[in-house]
Amino acid sequence: MIFESHSGLLRRLLRGLLSVIIVVAALFPIFWGLMTSLKPTRDIVQFPPSLLPATVTFEHYVTIFKAGAFGFLLNSLLVSAGTVVICLGIGALAAYGLARFEFPGKRAVMVAIIAVMSIPVASLLIPTYTLIAEIGLVNTHIGLILVYSAYQLPIVIWILAAYYQSLPIELEWSAMMDGYSRLQALWKVVLPLSRPGLIAAGLFVVVFAWNDFVVAVTLLSSEETRTLPIGIYNFLGFYGREWGPLLAASMVSTIPLLVVFVILQRYFMAGMTNGSVKG
Repeated sequence: MIFESHSGLLRRLLRGLLSVIIVVAALFPIFWGLMTSLKPTRDIVQFPPSLLPATVTFEHYVTIFKAGAFGFLLNSLLVSAGTVVICLGIGALAAYGLARFEFPGKRAVMVAIIAVMSIPVASLLIPTYTLIAEIGLVNTHIGLILVYSAYQLPIVIWILAAYYQSLPIELEWSAMMDGYSRLQALWKVVLPLSRPGLIAAGLFVVVFAWNDFVVAVTLLSSEETRTLPIGIYNFLGFYGREWGPLLAASMVSTIPLLVVFVILQRYFMAGMTNGSVKG
């Protein structure tokens, strides 16, 4: 008995140690980039490098915002928000149909969704650009939002369809027996219970739309419409690297996503179905 208790304690300690190592390995590059972005230029290139800045300065952040980083940030927010709204709005309805209704060709539709998800985005750039140019939406945020939505809608449908299938269908039957229509049951019963799934799918979309460079640099050409990843690319330079502004722009791009994940991470572990049955 004593041996088993010591063995269990050892396993917990090893798991805790492994978790700490993983967290440190994941967050150290971000911490290093943040500390380096706060150093004067002369301290960034010194050798050996120091982890913490001897002198804290915000000159690099001033530089990038003078260069238009605030506009790039707003463009990224607009594009990401628009893509999430379209993907969740259409994906929630499409996923519900796949999860709750039987119809000819349903399996083929599911297979097609998986097939579309497996296509590399880079291979679609030329036909995508041609199509967007034909409808006059090149160099517009609306065009980029539509393209992102088309790319991300399959994965949203797949995630939400699997989530709906995990919900007890008896909850919807009970709602419809109380006089709700099918759409009312979806809106007032299924979607509130599907909040963790909706958030998970939305985060997939946000990460793609926020971080994408290849599609954005292909469709956007003017300074006014560029998103943050393109703005970061501007600080790479042709003859050298502007490490201070480059890292400052990277932090401006990274920190909002980290904040979103910290705020919403509790929903990932929510026992949504169990909670609905108990309630």
